[in-house]
Amino acid sequence: MRTTHSPENPEPEGLDLPELSPPRWLSHHGEIAGASWFRIARRVPLLVGQAAALAWRSGPRDLLATVLFTLGSGATTAWALVATTSVLTELFAEVPTPARVAAALPSLALLAAALVARGGCGALAGRARARLAPKVVLAAERSLLLDATSVELRAFDDSDFHDHLFRSRTRGCEEAGQLVRQTTDLLTGLAGIVAAAGVLAVLHPVLVPLLLLAMVPQWWGAAASARMRYRMVLAFTEGRRRKSMLEQLMTARESAAEVRSFTMERRLLDGFDRVAHRELDIHLRLATRQSVVRLAGDTASGLVTAGVFAVLAVLLVQGAVPIAVAGAAVVAVRVAQGALSNALYAVTGVYESGLYFSDYTAFQREARARLPRAGLAPAPAGFERIELRDLTFGYPSGEGPALEDVNLTLHRGRTVALVGENGSGKSTLAKLLSGLYTPQRGSVCWDGTDLSAVDGVSLRERIAVIAQDHTHWPLTARGNTVMSSSWCAERFDRATAASRADSVVADFRNGWDTLLDKRFAHGVEPSGGQWQRLAAARSFYRGDDGNNVPLLIADEPTAAMDARAEHGFFESVHAHARRTGAAVVLITHRLASVRMADQIVVLERGRVIAQGTHAQLMAQGGLYRELWELQASAYGTPPVPRPRTP
Repeated sequence: MRTTHSPENPEPEGLDLPELSPPRWLSHHGEIAGASWFRIARRVPLLVGQAAALAWRSGPRDLLATVLFTLGSGATTAWALVATTSVLTELFAEVPTPARVAAALPSLALLAAALVARGGCGALAGRARARLAPKVVLAAERSLLLDATSVELRAFDDSDFHDHLFRSRTRGCEEAGQLVRQTTDLLTGLAGIVAAAGVLAVLHPVLVPLLLLAMVPQWWGAAASARMRYRMVLAFTEGRRRKSMLEQLMTARESAAEVRSFTMERRLLDGFDRVAHRELDIHLRLATRQSVVRLAGDTASGLVTAGVFAVLAVLLVQGAVPIAVAGAAVVAVRVAQGALSNALYAVTGVYESGLYFSDYTAFQREARARLPRAGLAPAPAGFERIELRDLTFGYPSGEGPALEDVNLTLHRGRTVALVGENGSGKSTLAKLLSGLYTPQRGSVCWDGTDLSAVDGVSLRERIAVIAQDHTHWPLTARGNTVMSSSWCAERFDRATAASRADSVVADFRNGWDTLLDKRFAHGVEPSGGQWQRLAAARSFYRGDDGNNVPLLIADEPTAAMDARAEHGFFESVHAHARRTGAAVVLITHRLASVRMADQIVVLERGRVIAQGTHAQLMAQGGLYRELWELQASAYGTPPVPRPRTP
């Protein structure tokens, strides 16, 4: 039963579901989803080629075995039909006698051998296919993960990219394996059709076109059913994403406390019910429509099959074929019908899997179009200064530039603080400095080298970052510190001492081998401030060697720390800069922590409006002084006298 919301119980903010209307990218796939059965037939060879290419890359030996044994199954089917004709001819050409039965024994032996060989080929082909399909799925999953982790970070700010990634991850990879399975089934069915049709052509040519005619209604019904299902999945992609998101919110440990604190259980369930009921309605309507289409196709196929047997009866009555050949024809027709049914199911299966697989290949194309340029030069080993020249950057949301015409110079061995109100562009500027984004206009240069022209991976290896929204990695405490860097005990001790992370881990029963995830046995969950110390430790560890990592960026690194821990952290930051000679970029709202910075840069609405030392900015007045006095007044500190205007 759907939930209604009265004015006293309004629709929960943030749980509205505009994505349940047809998404704007639906028309892009409409041509595929609305394809006729004739277009399906034309598309199948391309899909088979894609499946073969993917299978060859994943498991060439298993692919060859599948093809060879499938062809062997078709050949033994033809052999069995020929042997059946020989047996029936021996038995029914004249009145059966013991002598004629004895004469039929060699043909019976051949028939038995053919059936055994056919079963063996089918079993071996099935084994090879069963080995091949999971290899294909694994290769597709690995390729998707490689693409997803290689694209520029900007892609994850694009909702269309998320849609393509979601469809590829939820169905595309699995359908890659299904496409290979269906393709081998199609090959098996075609082999059976060719074998049966060849025997029927020998018995009487008129049976072949009649038999093939029975395929048309079956094909139409199965193809229409596949299109219906695919169009439903396509149109409801964002609905499924919302449903998955709501399920995650209601079941994840990270949100469990706030769900209960803000009594969000009912609101989340209401949102879930709306999406789930919409999805259920679509499934129920789809089931009815598919049943009607399949019934129509099966009915038409049955009528055509009846016509085939009627023609065979007429030929028998007219003496056009002897009774033995007619009996063999009946067997051939039944074998051919089974092969046709399997082939038709496989054809529509290939088409349907191909529709989902096309999402996967489309994502691959989109992801690879978003990859950083290949063949770029390695990043410089270091710098004496970083210059930002006319820097402009905006996110795909189209809400205007997050940074505009920013000009700034940072020097090696100095601490620069970025301050400003929320939304002023501080974190965006940090991401540009760390090589996570590239500007739409302007440049970031290390001693004159434009970073947009260097390899991003080698650049980020030379930068240590304490992210504002750092990840709580489900690794050990040691793994959360070392990350992908090489192990060095001395660096580890210095980094953990500087960040005070060693005092955090001292309370863990398993020390640095403690798993930091309470969802697993013996795991622990550090507090917010403890996580920030560990995040600082990983940054200090990476940036310990100032010659190799000349830039440290700390974005709101102490938001969850207490006053004592915060004071110790900033002392460690300044000590790190002095010891390694690295440039430090510090972002924080707590202005008392930045007064010792060598340079303070004030941002407002994406622009640099002032820069200088603490004393200089206080003397100038403006936004920095206003923010400082607001924070100082909270601690009862008398405001600094404003300079008198002459």
